[in-house]
Amino acid sequence: MRLTILFLLLISLLSHAQEVKVRGEFHADSIKIGIPFPYSLSATYPKDKNVVFPDSTYSFDPFEIDHKTYFPTRTTGDISYDSVVYFLTSFEIDTVQRLTLPVFIVNRADCTSVYARIDSVFLQQMVKQVPDSVSMDQLPLKTNTAYQAVSWLLNYPLLLIVIGVVIVAVVAVWLIFGKRIKKYFKLKKLKKSYHQFMNEFGNAISALENNYSNHEAESTLLMWKKYMEQLQSRPYTKYTTKEIFNMVRNEKLANALKQIDRTIYREGQKLEKAPLLELQQYTEKKFQDKLEEVRNG
Repeated sequence: MRLTILFLLLISLLSHAQEVKVRGEFHADSIKIGIPFPYSLSATYPKDKNVVFPDSTYSFDPFEIDHKTYFPTRTTGDISYDSVVYFLTSFEIDTVQRLTLPVFIVNRADCTSVYARIDSVFLQQMVKQVPDSVSMDQLPLKTNTAYQAVSWLLNYPLLLIVIGVVIVAVVAVWLIFGKRIKKYFKLKKLKKSYHQFMNEFGNAISALENNYSNHEAESTLLMWKKYMEQLQSRPYTKYTTKEIFNMVRNEKLANALKQIDRTIYREGQKLEKAPLLELQQYTEKKFQDKLEEVRNG
């Protein structure tokens, strides 16, 4: 009984092998270590058969698969033809290297392997054998000074670590010194605005002395109000002289503003320099108060 089953199984395998013809061969007679080379595998079989070729998980020993190229199935009558080209690499140093690959006939219960004939390829020896008697300093070396371009690879894990460290450092510095940093830039901006105003206001006073006009006098007063509004965050530009006095309660400032108003709204009268200098002195005092406020804030 066992012999009968074995005999029938052998006949089945032989029939599959006769129906499916497999051919595998290298495209070149010789290869070099580490350089991909093509090996083609093709199968001719009845179109009602389901034939599968080895994929990248298959062992191509002694070779390693680099990539592969499939070609569409061609069917003529009842016969189908499939082929694939595997690009392999070798890191073995054997002079002659051999390979045979199968195709798999998929049945309901199992798969039947049909192998191609073994094909061989020769390894090109890039380094000749050196006699043992030759010393190291006398070895024949081949020099090549040609520039070899190497692709630049970004170390993403290291980059992420560096970015993370920088972010943590910035946050830590801000938490520790953030208040000082903000105070430094606020003082710097305050001083810059003050010096710019004092320079422009001084030029305006000189211009009024040389060529007085009520329009220029009114523009100079408005310049002062705008700066004071910025310095103290109070609406100087919207207030009259009386409202400004009620806000700041400074007699000298109020008298200076009244004198400026009388001169501007009366024709034929020239504005004296004293009330403008009083505005300048008042501004300097308020600027110093603001500096102390920011420094101690």
